[in-house]
Amino acid sequence: MKRKSPSQIKPLLTIAYYSLRAQLRNKATVFFGFAFPIMFIGVFGLFGSSGVSISVGISAEDQTGPVYQVISSIESVKIVTKTDNELREDLTSGQIDGILLLDSANNGQVQAVISQANQEKSSAVISIISGVVDKLNLEITGIKDPPIKFDVQEISGRDFKFIDFFLPGIIGFALLSTAVTNTAFGLVFLKKTLVLKRIFATPTKGATILLGQSLARLVIVLAQTLIILGMGIFVFDFNLVNGFTTVLNVFILSVIGLLAFLGFGLFVAGLSNDENTIAPVAQLMILPQFLVAGTFFPIESLPSWAQPVVNLLPLAFFNNAIRKITIDGFGFEHLLPQLLGLAIWAAIAYLAAAKTFKWE
Repeated sequence: MKRKSPSQIKPLLTIAYYSLRAQLRNKATVFFGFAFPIMFIGVFGLFGSSGVSISVGISAEDQTGPVYQVISSIESVKIVTKTDNELREDLTSGQIDGILLLDSANNGQVQAVISQANQEKSSAVISIISGVVDKLNLEITGIKDPPIKFDVQEISGRDFKFIDFFLPGIIGFALLSTAVTNTAFGLVFLKKTLVLKRIFATPTKGATILLGQSLARLVIVLAQTLIILGMGIFVFDFNLVNGFTTVLNVFILSVIGLLAFLGFGLFVAGLSNDENTIAPVAQLMILPQFLVAGTFFPIESLPSWAQPVVNLLPLAFFNNAIRKITIDGFGFEHLLPQLLGLAIWAAIAYLAAAKTFKWE
């Protein structure tokens, strides 16, 4: 009669439990997995809260008359007061966006001085000043019914802040770092201390060991996602397009991302003989993606020749997918290209890990 194989449930849960304890006791894991992302959010979450601002230099003697009064009342315009020479130096060095010159007699002569270095800000300065001048001209000439009328229509919308773009990228970075670095360090440590060899002396299977390690990382990733989302929502008013559904979809995508990225951790563990070789190999895999794959700024900001390459990176697939959930409010039926990209990278990573990973 064929002997029944021992149950793998208890070894699975035991390995997951002690792996989780080991991670939480590791100061580096706690810092880079939790404190580091929170610090990034705390700093970069303050960006973009003040909105778009145009700085216009106006000397003290020109700060009179109707043109100045209207421009100084515009919230998006910051008035800088200095001498004419100092203002020109600031404009040349890019510290201000333009200079407004008004004649001392205030008889209607208005001149804008702009820099050729920043065409976007210069165009904004010209647009604001010309709009003010046109409005005042109509009032002075008494034209109340011009032949061409300008109307503004307001519709409901969301206030898109920098944190709405940045926070999903931090979730992706934390997930990738945990899946690669933590997994590699954990497995190499177990090999080096001969713990794996002892485990294999029991009926525990290799797949059970890997699943237990993965389950522990899953708990860490879900905790990271919860903390990052909570800080974004309660501290920086991070926007949840579909409320709880958005949160649930982010958690589901985090699980998918972890499964895709764990293969890279196994691959790094296979290439590394000790802890000293893990960091350079892992950082070579993580750092370039962290910098260019849409964590800090849109991939569209990169040179056009680099965008097709960057969009094929694993972290770029994840970042694009999570932003479709958090910003656009899409469901998984709209994420098929990104999910396919993650699946292809997962297959490549696990195949590479199968070639390099050794239990001893």
